[in-house]
Amino acid sequence: TLELFSYLRIIEDVMKGAILTPTVRMYKMPEGVETSHEFEMSPFRNPTPTNPYLNPVMLGQDKLEAIFHAALAGYNCYVELGTELTSFEQTGEYVKARLKKESTGDEEEADFEWMIGADGARGVVRKQLGLPFLGETRHVENFIVGDIKVEGLSRKYWHMWGDVSTILISLRGTETPKLFNFVIGGKNINHPRLSNDEAAIKKCLVDNTGRRTDLKFADIPWMSHYTPNIRMVQNLGYGRVYVVGDAGHVHSPTGGQGVNTGIQDSFNLGWKLALVAKGLARPSILQSYSEERIPVITEMIEQTTKLLKRTLDNDQTALRTSGSLFQLGVNCRWSSMVVDERKVTEAEREDLEDTYLQDFECPVEDEDDGKIDSYGTAHDGRLRAGDRAPDSSGLIIRFPSRDPNQTCQLFQTFGSSYHTVLIFSDIVECTTMLQATAKYAKGIVRTVVVVRAKNSLPSDVASADLVLEDRDGHAYTAYCPTGVCGVCIIRPDGMVGAIVNGPIWMHRYFNGVLEGGVNTRQG
Repeated sequence: TLELFSYLRIIEDVMKGAILTPTVRMYKMPEGVETSHEFEMSPFRNPTPTNPYLNPVMLGQDKLEAIFHAALAGYNCYVELGTELTSFEQTGEYVKARLKKESTGDEEEADFEWMIGADGARGVVRKQLGLPFLGETRHVENFIVGDIKVEGLSRKYWHMWGDVSTILISLRGTETPKLFNFVIGGKNINHPRLSNDEAAIKKCLVDNTGRRTDLKFADIPWMSHYTPNIRMVQNLGYGRVYVVGDAGHVHSPTGGQGVNTGIQDSFNLGWKLALVAKGLARPSILQSYSEERIPVITEMIEQTTKLLKRTLDNDQTALRTSGSLFQLGVNCRWSSMVVDERKVTEAEREDLEDTYLQDFECPVEDEDDGKIDSYGTAHDGRLRAGDRAPDSSGLIIRFPSRDPNQTCQLFQTFGSSYHTVLIFSDIVECTTMLQATAKYAKGIVRTVVVVRAKNSLPSDVASADLVLEDRDGHAYTAYCPTGVCGVCIIRPDGMVGAIVNGPIWMHRYFNGVLEGGVNTRQG
């Protein structure tokens, strides 16, 4: 998610306001004062050249939404609040939405080309689309969640008293001084009463943190009664209407996967829908949204459900974040959209006799075993089409800048509104690739040539959007460790769309994405 925020150019604002995961401090009961033990839910990990964001951060939804709103305002796009979608109907040409103003009760109808339902599990969009929400509701495990002002408690820690076999109290510091996120759970809690009574919540907190006189519980800005639902759709939409996030899948909060998964949903759908809306892609590419995301959502629900069970069994190791939950291995290798020339069959090669193919042929690698591993837990570390695109630090900008001290990261060259074609000039013939990419509109496809340290620049460097010198060798190591297939196409959602070694397979990828193949127009 943080990597995607860098694509949106809002990462600095997010990191400025966010905090790292606090150290968990457990207290001895019934006094609730003396520390029982401490542990790191997410031990700090030093960033690497290819993974700059290895540590989860926490930021309130209101703060994150404010950052989104400010970024949108920079494009003269403003979020309309206090307007409810009551119903809609879609045709082949548009979606007619019925809207209700909260302040006046006035209703209106408006036509839109497309509709994305990000309106949560109880929203209108999924229900009216008729998408089955398969799964279960866990009525036994209930929680009260919210925020509360607390005096006398350090926000450097994630404080916990008791356990879910009786009563669990969790108070986690936030980015706002004296404001703590609270969770109250356990078999001995009167959930219906607490969910509607602030005084009862405060009394519960006092009683179950040892009746400490040094703690003062004050305002509760918001609270909610939470019952774990474990459900998902099997299709994320059709026609002109789609769902993202909780509108398409809900699950246990254990593992911190929910918002992150929803953001990835929106990125996967967003760039495809943008091309379709501009007339630059066929509507059929929207079918790949469900194809690529449903396996990821399925695995996410399986992992979070296992964590919920371990948590309810008082297995404290469940509170420690495992590597796969960072989602850096999430992929779509199975997608019909991605192209990996190293996995091309001999029959496909014979069908595409071309001088470029002979000149730039990639060695065929062993096929995967055919099983979908959407979280990448069993991957061998080799980059494949459909994987998350790695970063690279220590890159010197050689063109258009002439300052040898001006450096950048690879993520700074990727963007949410265009494909980036990385051309590794020591592996492929740069001139041929630049001529081939010139057929695509610059606003849709950007070219970045990567040269090895201290190598001379390609002769036709002016036709590239950017030329980078891989001073420390991280880019070549991450993308071309074996020295073959020197062209990587990075999608707007940060996934590797294609790994190829010449124009023919690059065109094959874009022919599956862009309307009319190479004969695109500026959007």
